[in-house]
Parts: sequence; structure tokens; C-alpha cells
Amino acid sequence: MASLSRWTGTPGRQTLQTIVKKLIPQWANGLYSYQEDVVLRVLDGQDVLCCLNTGGGKSAMFAVPLIVLREMTRNPHLYPRLRTRARPVGIVITPTKGLAANIVLELQKLDVPAFAYCHETITDYHKKGENLVKIIADCKTYSLICVDPEHLRDDSWRRITASDTFRANVIFGCVDEAHLINEWGAEFRPLFKHIGAFFRGRLPSSVAIMALSATIQPGAETDSICRSLGFSGNSFYHLRLSNDRPNVQFTIQTLDHGFSSDEFPELLDYLNQNRKTVIHCRRIEDLQRLFMYAFDSLPAGLDRLRRIKTYHSLHSLDINTETLRLLDEDPMCQAVFATVAFTNGLNVRSLVDSLAYNFPKTLNLKLQEAGRVGRDPETTARAVTFLQPSVLSDAEKQISGRVDPPKISRKTGKPVRAKKPKPIEHSAALVLSESKCYIAAINRIYQNPPLETSALDCISAKRLLPCSLCGKRKKINIEFPSSPLPSGMTLPPFIALATAHSAPLTPEEKKLKLSKKEREDVMLALGKFAEDLRRAEQHHPDNQHRPKSAYFPSSLREHLAAKLLSLDSLFDLHALLTTWNFASSYAGLLYDLVVELQATIRSDRETARLEKNAKQRATRSSKKAREMSEVDEMDTDPDLSDVDDHPRSSPIPPPAKRTKTGTGNVLKEVTNRKKASSGGKQASRGKTSSTAKVQVNVGKERQTLAAISAGFGPAYRTTSDRRRARAG
Repeated sequence: MASLSRWTGTPGRQTLQTIVKKLIPQWANGLYSYQEDVVLRVLDGQDVLCCLNTGGGKSAMFAVPLIVLREMTRNPHLYPRLRTRARPVGIVITPTKGLAANIVLELQKLDVPAFAYCHETITDYHKKGENLVKIIADCKTYSLICVDPEHLRDDSWRRITASDTFRANVIFGCVDEAHLINEWGAEFRPLFKHIGAFFRGRLPSSVAIMALSATIQPGAETDSICRSLGFSGNSFYHLRLSNDRPNVQFTIQTLDHGFSSDEFPELLDYLNQNRKTVIHCRRIEDLQRLFMYAFDSLPAGLDRLRRIKTYHSLHSLDINTETLRLLDEDPMCQAVFATVAFTNGLNVRSLVDSLAYNFPKTLNLKLQEAGRVGRDPETTARAVTFLQPSVLSDAEKQISGRVDPPKISRKTGKPVRAKKPKPIEHSAALVLSESKCYIAAINRIYQNPPLETSALDCISAKRLLPCSLCGKRKKINIEFPSSPLPSGMTLPPFIALATAHSAPLTPEEKKLKLSKKEREDVMLALGKFAEDLRRAEQHHPDNQHRPKSAYFPSSLREHLAAKLLSLDSLFDLHALLTTWNFASSYAGLLYDLVVELQATIRSDRETARLEKNAKQRATRSSKKAREMSEVDEMDTDPDLSDVDDHPRSSPIPPPAKRTKTGTGNVLKEVTNRKKASSGGKQASRGKTSSTAKVQVNVGKERQTLAAISAGFGPAYRTTSDRRRARAG
């Protein structure tokens, strides 16, 4: 029997080109030469470390080997004798279930059956009563399995990789987004560090191990990943190409407001250009604030929820997958607010703007964010980062080693201990402190070939989209076109709402604003609701790893408190809960709480108003009574009667000099004595009478308030009142 030819030989390369041309006609020019080199080595069982730009076709490197071997299994007589499998299957380790679902969708377009092994899909098979382990191990249903590192330690994967059928047909184990072995494996998800041990210990030695990424820096970072995966010496094929994105403009824009603000006017400037956009947020609380700002800036109606979306790990897999579909297919779906779940690997070809608030922890993650846009090389895209000016100065100090002199206290004259800024990852600090060209700095860090030109600034290198430093220096302004819309369709603009800083509150707005005490009571009630929700849901399988703060986020509670008195219906409440994972189950109960809080606040305000009015009337009555009493006393006081006239015969004495014991003081003295005796009793009676009047008035007005509450229905009653009414 003739020996099998190697794929890296001439027959193998020709076979690869023939099958790709036959089965993937949409790739008119076939594979790039560097893609062919990787695919052929994988088919020969050689290990591969591949570093090239986002959108450079890395997914083809694990899809094409399966396409080729499936075709050779169907039609073996058409091709030369090469190393093959009867039921070829591959494993791809993915960091998120969203990326796994995205890969499955992309491979379906190439007629490769793939499966995302995650909680939702596993549950679906359990519900159907089917043995998922056997289905995967038999290699008949799926040719590619996407799985996260945490699931690899399950007993199910021990049984899968122990199956003779699976071991005979598996051709590769691949780590997609391999830079996360270092970044997430250190603390966030330590099982990323054990992927290499799984591949080496559970798969046959003939299986190729692949690592793919656009953001692996040369040197120590590359060496660490190689050690983790067992790559050493010349035993693996290392492909490193430039990760530069010539159709994406790199911009850093400083903010003139604090990020703790609830207003982001610079965001609306970009959104009003009507380009398909992803807004990257560091925390889900930040996502909530940014989303609600954009939401409130759109005209009321259901179209707001069609125009802007959210994407994060608390959404179900189906919701996130549908969001990606709408971004590509619905022209009215313009923007998605996303967490780190959107950062790595997702392929949405319609996206052209990446807006990020604050620089991520590493430069790798920044370039991954930028890599989500401009996937179509014919488009012009932007990657914009908004940050505080202090971030740039901190980076410059870190790189230069400069230390500011300590501040001196005016009171003590001693140095004040300054708060030390958090250290910035070195490569990120190099970019942030760059003063000439951001792209040149990035190319130097990743050693993007050829360095003779890649290390030049954008103007010298004649880049079509100069970075913000080069553009500012040369005063270059580039117009970026809007994303295409169907004929006749227009999108309403985002318009920032008037705020307390721009105009005083109207009387109606003042009525809708909570006092400090009211806000504290509302936040306390919403906090109790959040704790009750957590206790009710924490044992559900979907919530096993959900953090306490994610059940009912504090940012959502704060926004709800701010809008509390303006919520007139359950529909209004639903508009605020678009990003809340428990909206479908708990919106009704939350609305009951909202109605109860509204009724309590309005009732307390009305009671306070009535008591204030009664107190003011009592004060006026008491003051009037005192004034009348003083007048009566002066009219009837016998000590103040006229004195006897002098006899006509007596000479008229000269007028007396005014002294401190003059007539005015005598009158005052007499009046005080009268008040102390009989007048004191009258004043006491007047005070008692006034207090009685206050109590009577308050009692009558409380009765009136109760009658109004009963007559105006549920809006003025508590939830318990309405339940008693229904029971009656």
C-alpha cells in the first residue's frame, strides 16, 4: 500500500485549492497564501501559533480543514491519498458563549455543522432527554464543538475525550483569542491557564494544537502563551503578520466633564451621524447610565428600543444572538451598548464606529474593541476612546518617572499625602503618553512589519485615516459617511434633554423631583426589593454565578428613583427596564411597589401641606389675639388715667428733662405688671385656644384627604388598600 502524501506537499496544496474553489464560491480568489500555509500544517497535525489583524480571516483556519476532510470523505475517489478522517471533528475553546454562537452561525453559512457547548444548549438537550455526550463523541452530528475552559473540567468531557470514535476523528484543538490565556488566566478565569494541559493530556499526540489571536505582543507575552500550550523550539509553526487596521481611524478624545455624570453630550455628536456603532462600557452600571441617556434623548415610542440595544453576559444567549442579527440586517438598529462580552472575536460586518468610555486595562483589549468595526475592508471606520485628561498625565508620569512635588497644607504647613494613581499596563501607558503618532506607537509595540514604514507617523507613512494626534497636528478633518438606509427612511436625531444646569426647573418638574428624605426612603424600599429578588432567584441554575449587584443594579435603582413620580403606567416602567434581566418576571411586582411609593409620597406631601397651612393660620390667629389684647389693656388700665390739672393760680413749672425714668418707661413698666397679673391668664387662654384650633383644622383636613383618596381610586391608595377593596 502506497504511503500517504503530506498536505504541505504539492498534491496537498492543489487539493486544498480545488476543494475551496468548489465548495466556497463566494471566496472568488480562494484563500490567502498565509491561510493556506496554516491550514495545510493543521491537516498534517502540526502545532500553530497565528498572530494577524482582526478581520484577517483567522476563523477560516479552523473551518477550512473540516470542509476539506468532509469533502474527501464524501468523494475519496476524486482526490489523491492524503491524511484524512472518516468523521472529521475539531474543538475550539472560546472565551464567551456569544463568540461561540457567532462562530456557529458563521460556519453554518459554510455548511459546517457546529455546536456551542454552553449552559443553555446543554439544558435544551437535557429537556429533550437526549444524550449529548454520545452525540458529540460519535462525531456524526457536529463537526465543530465550541466550548469554554470551565466546561472542560466536567465529567462529560472526560467521557467525550475517552471515546475511541472521538479520538480517531478529532483533528485539532484550537484556542481562539489566545491572548486571554495571559490576561484572564492570571486572576479573572484561571482555567484559561489549563487549556494546554487539557489538550496535551486528553487528546491524541497526532492532533494539531492551534492558537489564534490579533493581539499577542512579541517577547515575554508570546513566550508565556507558548509555555502554557506546550509549544517549544521548532516544533510549531509561528505566523506573525501586522495587526494594523488601515481602514480604522484611532482617536483619543478627552472629556470636559466627570464620568460620574449622567450626561454624555459627546456621545450624541457621534450617534447623530447615523453610523452603526458599538459603545464599549467597562461595567454594567456604566452601560445602564449611557443607555438611559441615549434612550431619553430619542423621541418617545417603541422605535427607541429598536434603534438602540444592549449586549452583556446577563442577557440570554438568544437575546444577544438576535441583537447581532439585527445590527447586520435591520437598518434602523443603529447602536449597541456592550460590556467586555462584546470585545473579543465577534464578527458584525455592519459596524463602523467603536466608542469606548475609559481605556481598558490592557492595550490588547483596546485593539480588540477597535477590531469589532470595519470588518468590511471597503468601509471607513473609527475607534474612539473617551477619557479624563488626568489619565493621559498619569501615563506620561509613569513612563517618564516624573514625580510631582508634594502639596503643602495651608493649615499645618506640612506635606499632604497624595493618593497614588493606579499603575497602568506598560504598553497601554506607552500609547497614552505618545505625543506624535498613536499608530506608530502601536506598531512598535507589536513589531508590525515592515518597521521601516510602520514606525513612521501617519503623515509620513501616507495613511488614509491618520490618528487623532496626526490629524490635529496637520489640521486634517475627515468626513465619515452615514450607514446606508433604505430609500425614504430617516432616523430622528438624538436630542439632549434640558437639565438643571441649562434651565431652571418648571413648577411641574419640581413636583416630580424627590426631596432628599423621599429619595432615601425610595432607595431603601428598592434595596429591600433587590434583596428579596436575590433570595428568590439565587438558587436558580441560571444564577449560580450571578453577583449580588447584578440582580437589581444600583444604577437602575437610582434611575428608577429619579423617574418615580413620572411613571404613569406599566408601559412607562418597561421602557426603563430594557436592560434588566428579570423584567419579564418581576416588572409587575416592581410596578406595585412603584404605585405604593407614589401614593405614600403624595399622601405625605398633602398631609405636610395641610399641617403647614394649619400652623400658619394658628400663628396668624395667635399674633392677632396678642395685638388685640395689648390694645384692650391700654384702653382700660386705671393707672394710665389723666392726672389732676394744676390750679390756675399756681405757676406753670418748666418742662421736665427726659430721663430713663420718663413717661414711656413708666407706661412700659405698668403694662408689664398688668401682663404679669391678669394679662398672663388671658394670654394662656389664647394659646390654649390656638392649639385647639390647629388640632381641629388638621383633623378636618385629614378627613378630607381620606375622602379624596377614596374617591380618586388606585392612584391615591396603597397596594394593601386596593387588595382590601378587591376582596370586598
